[in-house]
Amino acid sequence: MDLANDKKFYSLLVSFTWYSIRILFLCFLIFGCDHSLNSEKKESGSDDIPVPDPLYLDVEYPNGGEIFDPGSIVPIQWVSNLDTCEWGMRIVLYNGIKEEELVHVNTPNTGIFQWYVNTELASGGSYRIWIESLCDKGVYCGGCFGDFSDSVFVLTDNIVEPYLQLLYPNGGEVLIIGSQVDILWESNLGDCSWGMDIILVKGNDSLLSINYGATDTGIYQWQIPSTIETADDYKIFIESLCYGGGSYCDGCHGDESDDSFSVVDN
Repeated sequence: MDLANDKKFYSLLVSFTWYSIRILFLCFLIFGCDHSLNSEKKESGSDDIPVPDPLYLDVEYPNGGEIFDPGSIVPIQWVSNLDTCEWGMRIVLYNGIKEEELVHVNTPNTGIFQWYVNTELASGGSYRIWIESLCDKGVYCGGCFGDFSDSVFVLTDNIVEPYLQLLYPNGGEVLIIGSQVDILWESNLGDCSWGMDIILVKGNDSLLSINYGATDTGIYQWQIPSTIETADDYKIFIESLCYGGGSYCDGCHGDESDDSFSVVDN
């Protein structure tokens, strides 16, 4: 009797095990295939949800170890994935932990700004640049994403004096009323939000403002107006509206044609 019961028990156990294996195998086929299909979908990217890159702003230059002379122009450079906004960036010079000078504000987020190194800055080796955005997703934030130079840079006591020199017309030219003239100059004053003031001088008097706020690109195309009279005692006067970089001065570095030029009818 016991032997018969044992045989029956083992028979049931074998049957249960066999059915269990079949069920597990079927589950593997069903869920395993589905998992494989899902994996393929993920790899193909069809079900991927785009994840935006984290917002960042990194100062690239000067980033530590550089040596600059006051009066020179330094290309401050940065990289970021921030949106461009009307308030732009704020660039600050630090000396140690002290905010030494506001270099520029409302700077377009182009990744570069030509910085005129102020000649009044003290020499030393503890300077760094701080750049911050003034907006977040198009809304003014007053400074929300920023970065410092990784390490300090040096300003020497070898001062490069600021200059602005008018190149053309510089005296002796004969210009025709109604023609277009390229007024040319050169300077080491760097970017200035307020630009240049260009004035036509007759004799010893300022006759008219040719352009107030012209960009300091070294060239301005002037259409000689028909309202001025023919004469041989004209000069061009040009001056910067910044001390250097972004500091407004209402006219501080200027130059005039070395000699008079003539304006004649066509």
